[in-house]
Amino acid sequence: MIYYNFINNTKKYLKSVRVIKDYISFDMTFPNTWSILKSQTKNVEVIKSKSEDEGKMVISFVSQFGEESINNLENSIQSIIKYNIEKEEKEMLFKNKVEELKRIFESQKLDNLKGLKFDINEYNLISDETENEYGYGGEDGDGEVEVSNDKERDTN
Repeated sequence: MIYYNFINNTKKYLKSVRVIKDYISFDMTFPNTWSILKSQTKNVEVIKSKSEDEGKMVISFVSQFGEESINNLENSIQSIIKYNIEKEEKEMLFKNKVEELKRIFESQKLDNLKGLKFDINEYNLISDETENEYGYGGEDGDGEVEVSNDKERDTN
């Protein structure tokens, strides 16, 4: 990937880039509510540090210095950002739809509400494809990634 494109796509979250001997580290600042799935960080070491900003976390993504591993690192980070932004948008959409439904229930008569139907035939198709398409979910992609703290690394 062209480095400019990566920086441009992640500049809201990118804190620093460090080259340490034969390794490279992308230090990212993410909201504390974000998740990092194991499937998004294959062949990448993930280190969590304290953030000066409340509600934020600093995550260092470390890999060997090489074209293929740096491309993998960039793709992993972009996957994490895309996944979490989509997750936030879905949560916001869900809240809006619940409010919309609440207004409908408050304004309609009971007889009208009894005839209310939801067409969710496409839901299963959409949710299954989305999880597999973006690489999260599936057999070895379940759960959040384990991260080590700076203090743990210093004592080892």
